[in-house]
Amino acid sequence: MRREYTRTERLERASLRAAMHIRGLWEEKGSSHTRLLEGLLLPDDLVVAGRSRAWTRVGRREHVVLRKVVIDECHRLLAQGEDDAVIAALLRDHVRIVLITREECDRLDRRDALGLRQRMPEGWRFGDDIHARLTAAGILWDPVAPDATPLEPQRVGATL
Repeated sequence: MRREYTRTERLERASLRAAMHIRGLWEEKGSSHTRLLEGLLLPDDLVVAGRSRAWTRVGRREHVVLRKVVIDECHRLLAQGEDDAVIAALLRDHVRIVLITREECDRLDRRDALGLRQRMPEGWRFGDDIHARLTAAGILWDPVAPDATPLEPQRVGATL
């Protein structure tokens, strides 16, 4: 009979699996890919943390800490000799998604405004508020219950 795992156990296991894949690619190629922080290894039911208050089921899944920022930190930690448990803890604590509207996405991304599409706010460091990008963009959001099935965003052009 198959064992039933709690959400917390599943998140721990998924984070460790992702950490092992990141390490393996880093050891073999000297890098890994941000796609390792997506659904196959880290399913949405484990990492979707909330929904924008303006959410209308049309928009995007926004990583609150950019995947590139997380992967770069994993590589830095691996270069320092950290083990998979440390990488898994980083992933568990920093890979979170909030569902936002297309307009909120534009507010984050616009270079002539915040320009936070591919970077965290100026001065942000690991250990700071992981939601700093959303806060900087004035995006108000509410957490989803950990056991709730998150609403999947409907595809809007290339914004997803």
